[in-house]
Amino acid sequence: MRFPMFLSLGLLLALSPNALATSAAMSPFLIADDSTLSAQLFSQPRRGVRQSVVTLERTACFGFCPMYKLTIYADGRVIYEGNQFVKVKGIKTTRISPLKARQLMLEFQRMQYFNLQDRYEGGSTDAPSAITSFQMGRRFKTVHHYLASPDAPQTLTDLEAKIDATVNVQQWIGTESDRQKTKSIQWYC
Repeated sequence: MRFPMFLSLGLLLALSPNALATSAAMSPFLIADDSTLSAQLFSQPRRGVRQSVVTLERTACFGFCPMYKLTIYADGRVIYEGNQFVKVKGIKTTRISPLKARQLMLEFQRMQYFNLQDRYEGGSTDAPSAITSFQMGRRFKTVHHYLASPDAPQTLTDLEAKIDATVNVQQWIGTESDRQKTKSIQWYC
């Protein structure tokens, strides 16, 4: 005889009072607070982490700032989109180790990314922006950081640099010397 779903769940709970607590703790969608995020990142490599995504987009400035976007998935997939003033234009994909990807995602948790303001603006004009986002399960946040903003925390700037370093973005945007050459070519085209 088959029991309806809710009756089966009730029977399961009656037999094992810890069943619901165990399944709730294992769920990638039920995050009580940020303190459980690190445990979730490392203990649930198949469900919760698989849904985690980090992005970093660097925008134009009054000058020749590299314009590109990075998307990093918890399984180590990286998508680079080069737009302007970069060594490599277009879309490139690569992989980093899943451990490096999870460590990067832990940096978001350590700095309490979900508690940051949505925008940091002000300061001198003509600077570029860095737009980061972080998705962990159903939680999602985007932060627009105008790099001249006097109000942005240093930890946000450090996080943006850490994202670049983790994926070795220099392989696509080039060194400052490479970009100087690119500027000259793009200026005359």
